[in-house]
Amino acid sequence: MIERFYWEARGMRIVDVVIAEIVFAWVMLMCEVPFGLLSDRWGRKPFILAGFVCEWLSFTILLEANALAAFLLAMVLAGIGGAALSGALEAHVYETLRTYGLEGRFEPVWRMLSIGSLLMAGLAALIGSYAVRFVDLIWHYQMSWWVLLGTVLLSCFLKEAPRRAADKSHSFLTLLKGFSIRRVYVRILCLVLLYAATMDFVDEFWQLYLRDQSIPMIYMGLVFVLFQIMQAIGASLSLFRSPVGWAMLYIVCLTGLSMASPLVSIGLLGLLYLCYGWAEPYVTTIIQEVAPENGRATFTSLISVIERVSVLGTGMLFVLIERVFSLQLTYAALGFVALMFLLMYGITRTRRN
Repeated sequence: MIERFYWEARGMRIVDVVIAEIVFAWVMLMCEVPFGLLSDRWGRKPFILAGFVCEWLSFTILLEANALAAFLLAMVLAGIGGAALSGALEAHVYETLRTYGLEGRFEPVWRMLSIGSLLMAGLAALIGSYAVRFVDLIWHYQMSWWVLLGTVLLSCFLKEAPRRAADKSHSFLTLLKGFSIRRVYVRILCLVLLYAATMDFVDEFWQLYLRDQSIPMIYMGLVFVLFQIMQAIGASLSLFRSPVGWAMLYIVCLTGLSMASPLVSIGLLGLLYLCYGWAEPYVTTIIQEVAPENGRATFTSLISVIERVSVLGTGMLFVLIERVFSLQLTYAALGFVALMFLLMYGITRTRRN
């Protein structure tokens, strides 16, 4: 919750943060597919464990970081950790459910996991916003360091689901070719990128955006909890399966942030998290349903790679708009990017998908 303020207190400007995000995206870009391929061959547990170890090391560096180079090193480790977890974690949950014949329950289970993590994050934000009056910002990172260490230790006891050795494996080239010949893959990808190419920047800079709107830091914890609750509510609205309707609401809210007043801005941000909360488990479930067996992690990683490319492109646009105009106006640009992906999603619509 205090990440951007902590980084700013350590000398990181907005442009430095964007550079760090671009480095993170490049590391993910280079590691996603290789880790996905290896996870499909060697299993999920080694990569889940390695992912949490790298994220713990990233926080270890952030505790002492005071220069751009240190923050970039932390982002490299975080990118490696994220790439190791990407695909493997979702595949592990799906395959564990399949072991008990419950793969059809993946979406509600994933939604419950998402809601649980959001509520815990909201509780942590309440504690953190209250504690900021008595302790330094680094205290929050120290607490996160211990939590990640506990996660690493618990991951050592993870039990991996048995693999289906009889299924035909899928090479990376086969999966890549599938994107060019299966229109449903392209359609799913457009929906993924609509959120992935834009939400990353909303999530990274909402604190600075609200500060520029004259919202005091002491209220940031309550605002963060509101966003987590809205995202949890969105994750629970599985009955409202209207991707186009949710996307249109998302785009309107993004564009509205470029001209909204402080209180209206909080409401619009809350609606953005509501839309994203609905979309994340919905899209994750679709990806797992269409992913080929014995290529599940690779397929998911391939989609994540394309996500990272879109973040890189959007990041350059974000920096340009922010430097020339203002942080507030960048949200209109993000709305335009999301609109382009929505139009592409509509164009790829067929009777079958």
